[in-house]
Amino acid sequence: MNIDNLTDYAIPVVVAILTGLGAVLGVSFRDADATERRRGMWLYMLVLLTAIATSAAINSASGFGRPLAATVMAIVASAVAIGAHLLWRRVVFDAPQRNVHIALAAVVLAVVVIVSSVTYSYISGKACRQAQGLITTGMAQSAFVLPSFANQGPTSGDFQKWSRDLHDAAAQVTEKGEVADRSKDLADLADQITATVQIGDTGTHALLGARFYDTLRVLLRKCQNI
Repeated sequence: MNIDNLTDYAIPVVVAILTGLGAVLGVSFRDADATERRRGMWLYMLVLLTAIATSAAINSASGFGRPLAATVMAIVASAVAIGAHLLWRRVVFDAPQRNVHIALAAVVLAVVVIVSSVTYSYISGKACRQAQGLITTGMAQSAFVLPSFANQGPTSGDFQKWSRDLHDAAAQVTEKGEVADRSKDLADLADQITATVQIGDTGTHALLGARFYDTLRVLLRKCQNI
């Protein structure tokens, strides 16, 4: 698990803690009647729902990114956090003013964390979105990656076109970092595979193909958070 994965798990926990401060501070089930207990349970469920929605929003914004889904889930998470706080004001109507201020500040901070983390996740995924065409091509055109039987499979001209297409796709990744480096590696491996095909070196072709798939898996792991 890399740092990005840890952050994706940590942020919903932080949001849950902040929402909890804003929605369950001072809530007690002792001597509470059935209605009050139900409201208290709803508050805890809303805190959990806020964390789940935040996690979904970050996941939607990460990697290749689904901006519409990320936006919707971020709005849901923020709305639930605010709604939980408003319900808390009704449940703990006699809360000390100090607690009211703490709860309000916590909910505001929770919303800020939700919005900023989702925005950051989407911005951080720019390189993956740029590399999406390259990754799709690399996965879809497996006939080029490993050797085929004699007189079957792509021609030498097809390999040259495949290599050029990968280079063009790799050139679209302008955001510096690991994704750009691995994208360039894929394009370079395509050149090497094409060269081995021209001289009929199937053994080296197979080894290069394995390296190609290893590099492709690194990109997928980076961009799909797996």
